[in-house]
Amino acid sequence: MKKYNFQIRFFLVVVLSSIVLGGCDSSPSGGSGSLDLLQGEPAILDAVLAVDLIDDRPVGITDTFFESSDRIYLWIYWAAVEGRHTAEVSWYSPEQDVDDPPFRDDAESFTSSTGDQITWFFIDRPSGGFTDGEWSVDIFLDGLFERSIFFAVE
Repeated sequence: MKKYNFQIRFFLVVVLSSIVLGGCDSSPSGGSGSLDLLQGEPAILDAVLAVDLIDDRPVGITDTFFESSDRIYLWIYWAAVEGRHTAEVSWYSPEQDVDDPPFRDDAESFTSSTGDQITWFFIDRPSGGFTDGEWSVDIFLDGLFERSIFFAVE
């Protein structure tokens, strides 16, 4: 009888351990990763959308705008950008297909002696107002993609 109790306990420990350690689902459902930035590699420290700029700073930071908004601003704080660079943005409206050209493209060249730089861009309200839906803006530095920001127009 003791032999069977030991086998049952051993079986229960193995089964419960595999459930606790492996979970109930056999398919993976998460993950992580990391990478080392190269010394001095340019980076965006902060990028926000806003309803206005005052003294070169964003005012009314949001990710939701209205058809009647006058402008939508994109404010970007760059680090490790010493020297000459070009920041470019491409705005996309909800009306566009994947292969369509952007709603608007802009570029701003700058020279930074400190390695830090602030750039900003904006789009004006079209004559019929901004189109409802999900918009996006892609940010590039010297032709290399940095990030996308999604926002809504209601």
